[in-house]
Amino acid sequence: MESTWIELADAAASGELLLKRGTAQRCAEGCDRFIERLRELRDQTAELAMIEGLGTLPSGIALAEKFSKKASGGEYSMDRALADHIAVVEQMRDTFLAIEARYVSAEEANAAAVAGVGSQVR
Repeated sequence: MESTWIELADAAASGELLLKRGTAQRCAEGCDRFIERLRELRDQTAELAMIEGLGTLPSGIALAEKFSKKASGGEYSMDRALADHIAVVEQMRDTFLAIEARYVSAEEANAAAVAGVGSQVR
Protein backbone atom coordinates (compact mmCIF):
# COMPACT_ATOMS: atom_id res chain seq x y z
CA MET A 1 0.00 0.00 0.00
CA GLU A 2 2.83 2.36 0.85
CA SER A 3 4.51 2.00 -2.53
CA THR A 4 1.19 2.68 -4.28
CA TRP A 5 0.98 6.15 -2.74
CA ILE A 6 4.64 6.82 -3.49
CA GLU A 7 3.96 5.94 -7.14
CA LEU A 8 0.85 8.13 -7.15
CA ALA A 9 2.85 11.01 -5.62
CA ASP A 10 5.39 10.66 -8.42
CA ALA A 11 2.56 10.66 -10.98
CA ALA A 12 1.07 13.77 -9.38
CA ALA A 13 4.43 15.55 -9.40
CA SER A 14 4.91 14.80 -13.09
CA GLY A 15 1.39 15.93 -13.96
CA GLU A 16 0.14 12.47 -14.91
CA LEU A 17 -2.38 12.35 -12.06
CA LEU A 18 -5.04 15.03 -12.03
CA LEU A 19 -8.18 15.74 -10.03
CA LYS A 20 -10.83 18.38 -10.47
CA ARG A 21 -9.67 21.77 -9.11
CA GLY A 22 -10.25 21.94 -5.35
CA THR A 23 -10.88 18.21 -4.97
CA ALA A 24 -7.27 17.47 -4.07
CA GLN A 25 -7.30 20.22 -1.43
CA ARG A 26 -10.47 18.82 0.16
CA CYS A 27 -8.94 15.32 0.13
CA ALA A 28 -5.79 16.65 1.82
CA GLU A 29 -7.91 18.33 4.49
CA GLY A 30 -9.79 15.06 5.03
CA CYS A 31 -6.46 13.28 5.42
CA ASP A 32 -5.39 15.83 8.05
CA ARG A 33 -8.57 15.18 10.03
CA PHE A 34 -8.08 11.41 9.74
CA ILE A 35 -4.42 11.68 10.81
CA GLU A 36 -5.47 13.64 13.88
CA ARG A 37 -8.01 10.97 14.85
CA LEU A 38 -5.49 8.15 14.26
CA ARG A 39 -2.98 9.97 16.48
CA GLU A 40 -5.58 10.29 19.21
CA LEU A 41 -6.27 6.55 18.99
CA ARG A 42 -2.55 5.76 19.02
CA ASP A 43 -2.10 7.88 22.12
CA GLN A 44 -4.94 6.02 23.83
CA THR A 45 -3.20 2.67 23.38
CA ALA A 46 -1.10 3.48 26.46
CA GLU A 47 -4.27 3.11 28.53
CA LEU A 48 -4.98 -0.25 26.92
CA ALA A 49 -1.50 -1.50 27.77
CA MET A 50 -2.29 -1.59 31.48
CA ILE A 51 -4.55 -4.63 31.87
CA GLU A 52 -5.80 -5.32 35.39
CA GLY A 53 -8.36 -7.58 36.99
CA LEU A 54 -7.21 -10.94 35.68
CA GLY A 55 -6.04 -12.12 39.08
CA THR A 56 -2.74 -13.01 40.66
CA LEU A 57 -2.43 -16.55 39.38
CA PRO A 58 0.39 -17.08 36.87
CA SER A 59 -2.16 -17.69 34.09
CA GLY A 60 -3.94 -14.39 34.87
CA ILE A 61 -0.66 -12.51 34.94
CA ALA A 62 0.44 -14.10 31.64
CA LEU A 63 -2.91 -13.28 30.03
CA ALA A 64 -2.74 -9.67 31.21
CA GLU A 65 0.76 -9.36 29.79
CA LYS A 66 -0.32 -10.87 26.47
CA PHE A 67 -3.26 -8.47 26.15
CA SER A 68 -1.07 -5.52 27.17
CA LYS A 69 1.40 -6.32 24.39
CA LYS A 70 -1.41 -6.40 21.85
CA ALA A 71 -1.92 -2.71 22.64
CA SER A 72 1.72 -1.65 22.90
CA GLY A 73 5.12 -3.25 22.75
CA GLY A 74 4.17 -6.59 21.25
CA GLU A 75 4.57 -8.01 17.79
CA TYR A 76 2.72 -5.61 15.47
CA SER A 77 0.82 -4.10 18.37
CA MET A 78 -2.04 -1.62 18.00
CA ASP A 79 0.22 1.40 18.44
CA ARG A 80 2.52 0.13 15.65
CA ALA A 81 -0.42 -0.57 13.34
CA LEU A 82 -1.82 2.91 13.94
CA ALA A 83 1.61 4.47 13.29
CA ASP A 84 1.74 2.59 9.97
CA HIS A 85 -1.74 3.84 9.07
CA ILE A 86 -0.71 7.40 9.93
CA ALA A 87 2.32 7.12 7.63
CA VAL A 88 0.16 5.95 4.71
CA VAL A 89 -2.43 8.68 5.22
CA GLU A 90 0.39 11.25 5.38
CA GLN A 91 1.58 9.95 1.99
CA MET A 92 -1.96 10.26 0.69
CA ARG A 93 -2.19 13.85 1.96
CA ASP A 94 1.16 14.74 0.42
CA THR A 95 0.02 13.30 -2.92
CA PHE A 96 -3.14 15.41 -2.86
CA LEU A 97 -1.13 18.50 -1.90
CA ALA A 98 1.24 17.87 -4.83
CA ILE A 99 -1.74 17.78 -7.20
CA GLU A 100 -3.11 21.02 -5.76
CA ALA A 101 0.34 22.65 -5.95
CA ARG A 102 0.50 21.86 -9.68
CA TYR A 103 -2.79 23.74 -10.18
CA VAL A 104 -1.44 26.75 -8.31
CA SER A 105 1.83 26.64 -10.25
CA ALA A 106 0.01 26.37 -13.59
CA GLU A 107 -2.30 29.26 -12.72
CA GLU A 108 0.67 31.45 -11.73
CA ALA A 109 2.49 30.58 -14.96
CA ASN A 110 -0.62 31.34 -17.01
CA ALA A 111 -1.14 34.66 -15.23
CA ALA A 112 2.47 35.63 -15.84
CA ALA A 113 2.18 34.67 -19.52
CA VAL A 114 -0.99 36.70 -19.95
CA ALA A 115 0.61 39.68 -18.19
CA GLY A 116 3.65 39.38 -20.47
CA VAL A 117 1.50 39.31 -23.59
CA GLY A 118 -0.58 42.21 -22.29
CA SER A 119 2.50 44.38 -21.82
CA GLN A 120 3.62 43.68 -25.40
CA VAL A 121 0.24 44.66 -26.84
CA ARG A 122 0.33 48.17 -25.44
